[in-house]
Amino acid sequence: MAQMVHSVKQDMQCLAAMWFGRITGDTHKERLQAFYSSQAQAYDAFRAGFLHGREQMLVECASRLQGRSGMVWVDLGGGTAENVRMLSRCLDLSAFQNIYVVDLCSALCDVAAAKVEGFGWTNVEVIEEDACEFRPPAPATLVTFSYSLSMIPQFIKVIDRALSYLDVDGIVGVADFTTSAKFDKPERQHSWLRRWFWRAVFDLDCIDLGPEQRQYLEHRLATVYEDNSFGKIPYVPILKVPYYIWIGKV
Repeated sequence: MAQMVHSVKQDMQCLAAMWFGRITGDTHKERLQAFYSSQAQAYDAFRAGFLHGREQMLVECASRLQGRSGMVWVDLGGGTAENVRMLSRCLDLSAFQNIYVVDLCSALCDVAAAKVEGFGWTNVEVIEEDACEFRPPAPATLVTFSYSLSMIPQFIKVIDRALSYLDVDGIVGVADFTTSAKFDKPERQHSWLRRWFWRAVFDLDCIDLGPEQRQYLEHRLATVYEDNSFGKIPYVPILKVPYYIWIGKV
């Protein structure tokens, strides 16, 4: 019972930060730190029921990487390194020569570093750096944006940067919240009210749910997998937020 009460208390802390928290700071790094500092320790537990499609995206990526070795994975906006733990369920991490978890938020990087040490992942490195500036020493076989692309203001710059070091046989995996364009593919189309509502709500947390990120991805890469759906928000009845999973290659 005590554990359940503690879990609910942490969830409420995350919800309060999301819905009522005041995001301050003059830089992207400062705003991220202001948003996540109070919820970093509870991030994984709460987001497990909120960031829909992450594991499915990683499973789809893993299925396209089976049999390879000596790979390099760059997880941009990788937060607490939870994606590494998820991928380890469907792909042996020893297949990667290096795994880079890149994030600009110190609070999340601290959690990620503790997780890497706890699991003994010797090929995983947590990098506290702007994803728009990071470049791995060797070409990346896999680049992922798991609920991070919508939080990066310079999304064109970060996509261009990632593709500059993507291996010719590499893939890019994305899972994120989204809204459709006014005129979009039937499987993506949202009503004007849904487009307006979700963009306005997430804008309060400096998250951009516009369709431009995916449009630019498709401009630069060929689509090999896509799924569009809706997911529940913990403790919030009725409302379901739109999200997508997307995988592309050169």
